[in-house]
Amino acid sequence: MNTKQFVFLVIIYQYTFYTGVTTLEVPKHMVSGVKKLTNICIKESGASEDLFKDIRATGELPNNQNLKCFMHCVLDKIGLIDDDNIVHLDNLIEIMPPDFVPIIEQLHTTCGTKSGADGCETAFLTIECYIKKEPIISKMLFSTFAD
Repeated sequence: MNTKQFVFLVIIYQYTFYTGVTTLEVPKHMVSGVKKLTNICIKESGASEDLFKDIRATGELPNNQNLKCFMHCVLDKIGLIDDDNIVHLDNLIEIMPPDFVPIIEQLHTTCGTKSGADGCETAFLTIECYIKKEPIISKMLFSTFAD
């Protein structure tokens, strides 16, 4: 399975988990893959599960360095941020269902890459812009911590 397929399944998993849609079944090995990626990035960034539970509950992103580095880790591991810290959200367009394409295009056009002092801050500022433009993204990103 390539990175783009994994990203697609991560997004579908999180979407179905948040919305309660049960018509899309995500294989159990993919659920464990999402959790594995989450756990790797928690360990690498020093973030805590409680931080993410709070974000999911409030929809607010705190200015937290561990959170920033968690976001960079996830984007890096799934191949959406390059070595120059440019976010390539448009890479998802070719693999996403048609319903998601306008959202991705809007976020890519509106937010682009928000430059920060380093890769962690760049990932954070960019994802923060996505969430401000499309609030459901917060629920999708942090749904893994609800179970």
